[in-house]
Amino acid sequence: MKFLKQKCLNSQMNGFSLIEVMTTCCIVSILLAISSPSYTRLLAENERDNTLSLLKTSLIFTRIYAIKNNTNVSLCPLLSQSCAKEWHKPISIFVDFNSNQKLDGEDYILKVIDKMNEIHTLTYPRIAVTYRADGSIDGFQSGSFVYCLLETLNLKGKRITVSQTGRIRIRDTDSC
Repeated sequence: MKFLKQKCLNSQMNGFSLIEVMTTCCIVSILLAISSPSYTRLLAENERDNTLSLLKTSLIFTRIYAIKNNTNVSLCPLLSQSCAKEWHKPISIFVDFNSNQKLDGEDYILKVIDKMNEIHTLTYPRIAVTYRADGSIDGFQSGSFVYCLLETLNLKGKRITVSQTGRIRIRDTDSC
């Protein structure tokens, strides 16, 4: 009998009561409710930074390829084999021998970047960025890529400025 009583006492100490489990669930749900807006904001910032990093890397790749291969290379969204000002669409990097911002003749595609998230915006004042063999950009194509998030998130946008010499720089912007 003493052994049975001892065993019952031990088994009662090896678990949680219903009240303890409900209290823990309530605390976890309150913490999730508080942190959820911060998590959404963190995800949006991460997506913005990843997209801009990919664009920056693509601009650097385009410039280095042009210098290394002594040719013109364009970066732009292609619609019907011509560059267009629709930067939210997939962006193509291609060798542009005659520097006309069209995929024609002996031109060929080097890389295609997937389209960006549709709820965010990416703008650039020109239809293309074409790097020449010396690493500078063709004509008057300098400007700033501006990446903006949803206004409800209340986050700053970012911009990538491309200078006439072909150099790039990333900064915050209030242009959104």
